[in-house]
Amino acid sequence: MWRIERKIDIPQAADRVFDYLAQFDHIREWDPSVLAAQPLTAGKPAAGSRFRLTLNFGLARVPMIYEITSLVPDRELILAGRASSFTAVDRLRFEAIAGGTRLIYQADVNFPKPPGPLLSSLGQRLFRFNAERAVKRLQVVLSGSRPVPKLGFLTRVADQAILPGALGFTRFGYRQAQHRRPVASALYKDRTMVLTGGTSGIGRATAHALYKRGARLVVVGRSGDKLEALRAEFRQTPGGSVETERADLSLTTEVRDLAQRLKVQHPRIDVLINNAGALFNQRVETREGFEMTLATDLLSPYLLTRLLLPALGASKGGRVIQVASGGMYTQGIRVDNLQFRAAPYDGPTAYARAKRALVILTEIWARQMAPLGINVHAMHPGWVDTPGLARALPAFHQQLSRWLRTPAEGADTIVWLAAAPDAARASGHFWLDRKIRATHIFPGTRESAADRRALVKALNNLAGL
Repeated sequence: MWRIERKIDIPQAADRVFDYLAQFDHIREWDPSVLAAQPLTAGKPAAGSRFRLTLNFGLARVPMIYEITSLVPDRELILAGRASSFTAVDRLRFEAIAGGTRLIYQADVNFPKPPGPLLSSLGQRLFRFNAERAVKRLQVVLSGSRPVPKLGFLTRVADQAILPGALGFTRFGYRQAQHRRPVASALYKDRTMVLTGGTSGIGRATAHALYKRGARLVVVGRSGDKLEALRAEFRQTPGGSVETERADLSLTTEVRDLAQRLKVQHPRIDVLINNAGALFNQRVETREGFEMTLATDLLSPYLLTRLLLPALGASKGGRVIQVASGGMYTQGIRVDNLQFRAAPYDGPTAYARAKRALVILTEIWARQMAPLGINVHAMHPGWVDTPGLARALPAFHQQLSRWLRTPAEGADTIVWLAAAPDAARASGHFWLDRKIRATHIFPGTRESAADRRALVKALNNLAGL
C-alpha cells in the first residue's frame, strides 16, 4: 500500500471547504494530474455519489470511478476510487481553527497484484510527487499564493516598451497567463455580485463565468429584452442564481434609483463590478446635460460605488472592480474639461480620459475604503473582439481582428479579481492577466495630488454628493 498524509490550514470556513471538496469534480482545479472530471450522480453530493476521473499517471491515461462512501458534513469525507489495476481511498477530515479550517488529507493506493520492485519504486515516487503537488495547489486555490502581488521590475519594463506591452494586450498575452494564480470556484459560491453592463461582450462573458462558479449574480442592463434573454440562458444551465435590474446608467436619477433598490434587496454586496461603458464617436449630451462618455463611463460608476458603500462594507471583505482600458495610457486627466466643451470632441480621447479617471479613483478609494474592509481594483481586459469595438473603431477592429481576444479571455481577470485571495492583499492596483501593471507609460500623463483632489470635487458636484 502507498500512503500519504498531509495537514494544511485554510483561511475559509469549514462548511465552505467541505462543500467544495465534496463536489469532487472540482478536483481538476487543484490536482494537476487530473485531466478530466465529471459527476455521474445528479444532485447534492451524498453517500453513494459517483464521479468519473481521467488521470495523467506518467505516460498513461488512467480512467477511474470515485464514490463517496462516507460523508459527515463539515467534519469528514471519504471517497473510494477504482481503476483497472489499483484502488484508492481518500480520507479528508475538517477541523475548525481560529481564522479558518485545518484539513487533514490522507490518500491510500492498493494493488491487488503488486507491481515489480522497479515499477513499484518509480510508481510510488510519482504518486507522492502528484499527491504533494495536489495538496499544495489545493492550499493555493483556497488561500492564495505566498508572495504578495506587486508590480515587478520586468513587468514594468515590458509595459513601458511599446511592442511587448501591446503584444500583451492580444490573445497571446492571455494565453501566457491563463493559469497564473489559480482560484477555487468555492470562493464564488453564494456571494452577491453586482455586474453592470452584463448583457453583451465582456460583461456577458463575465456573467456566465460568475454564474457557473455559483455566485448570486445581479446583472444590470439597459435593455429589458437582453436581460430576459440572459435569464433564459441561465435557466438552461446549472450554477448560482441570477437577478436582473433594468437601468440607464447614463442618467444619475436612474443610478440613484438602482442603488436604492439594490440596498433594499441586498443589504450585503460582496462584489461590485463597474463594467458598463461605451465609446461614442460624436459628442452627445444626456437629458441631464452631461456628455455621454463622462456620464456612462465615469460619473455612473463613481455615483453607484459611493451609494453602495454601506452594502459593500457589510460584506466585511467587499470588492469594487473597475473595468478600465489600455487606452488610458495615452491620456492624463483634464479636470477642467471633463465635459469636452473646451476642445474639438474626439471619442477615443474622451473614453481614454474617463478610464484614466477610474484608475485614479481606484488608487484613492483603496486608501479611503480600507478601514471599511473594502478593496478596490482596476483592470484592463486587453484588446477584445466585441460588437462595441467593431462599431466604435472599425479600422482598428479590422486590422487586428486575428489578434483580438475572445470576450471570455477579456473577462478572465475580472472574474479572478472577484474572488482571488491574492487580490484581497493588493488593493488599489491596475491589473492585466492577473498581474499588477504599470499605470503610466507616456510622459505628461501623471496627475498631481491637486489634480486628484480636483477630480473628486468635480465628480461630487456633478453627482450631487
